[in-house]
Amino acid sequence: MVFRLRVSDERGATWLDESRDVVWLCGVHRRKEGCDDDAFAWFAELHGSAQLLPTDDDRLRDDAEAVLRFHKTLTNDLLMLVDAAFADAQHELTTDLGDWLPCRVLVQSGDGLQEIWCALSTRGNDGNFVSEKQRDLLFAELERHLQPVMFEARNDWPSGDVEWWEVVRFGVRQRW
Repeated sequence: MVFRLRVSDERGATWLDESRDVVWLCGVHRRKEGCDDDAFAWFAELHGSAQLLPTDDDRLRDDAEAVLRFHKTLTNDLLMLVDAAFADAQHELTTDLGDWLPCRVLVQSGDGLQEIWCALSTRGNDGNFVSEKQRDLLFAELERHLQPVMFEARNDWPSGDVEWWEVVRFGVRQRW
């Protein structure tokens, strides 16, 4: 079932794809009642030629964009956690980025300088391994957020065990 949208003299045709939980905007055209070029006549023509509903290419693009949306969610969650850690230095903060990827952050301060420690789990909450490339992209986003900094990969953590975690220390930098 296709639903219509109306804005001024423009009409849109939408379709709810329940399997993907997406509302597709399938077409937009100007309403010209009684004209061969009317929006509803055009939608009927698209439907008759099987061109109104999304194609496999549309679904592939949505899949690719879903990956980008998820990366943005993980990045936003990471940067918010790091910013919160600056406000709560000396205390380790944790969260699950995107409700999926366990993350730990610790900011240590002393003599006007800071070290920013960040650890990403190598496994998501679903038990699956997290791609090394995905962790690298998140660390790169964090490095860009903290610029200018130096960083190093570590296999330790200031307060204890880091088995199944990838750790990076950013620092030393002047306080904000």
